[in-house]
Amino acid sequence: MGPPKAPGTDGKDVATFCLRILNDGNDFDSINLMDIVLIPKILNPTSLVNFRPISLCTVIYKIVVKTIANRLQEVTVRCIDSAQSAFIFGRLIYDNVLLAYEILHTFRQKRTRKKGYMAVKLDMRKAYDRVEWGFLHEVML
Repeated sequence: MGPPKAPGTDGKDVATFCLRILNDGNDFDSINLMDIVLIPKILNPTSLVNFRPISLCTVIYKIVVKTIANRLQEVTVRCIDSAQSAFIFGRLIYDNVLLAYEILHTFRQKRTRKKGYMAVKLDMRKAYDRVEWGFLHEVML
């Protein structure tokens, strides 16, 4: 594939598109177009709950979003609580797993006291399905 070719089906050359926006001041409406595709979670799905929606974005959109995310990286570390460990630079999702292990280890060591301890494990296997969409809609508006 040569330099002026686009790998996607939209057939847009990324460099030419960027230059047109910078030089002519064209609007960004065309880069916001996405295709939503349903990916099956299991073999032979029989219901809509067995599908996961994904958005197929243009290359330009991905470049712009990545640039914005990189610039906001310093701010997000200060704004997002330390309990949120996934998808934050410098934090690992395993940090919370290790924390839970240490808490359970401490519970086992403290059994000699009369005061009891309790831990609760939540199954968030289908966390996407458990979102309160009405609340989220109100917050976003």
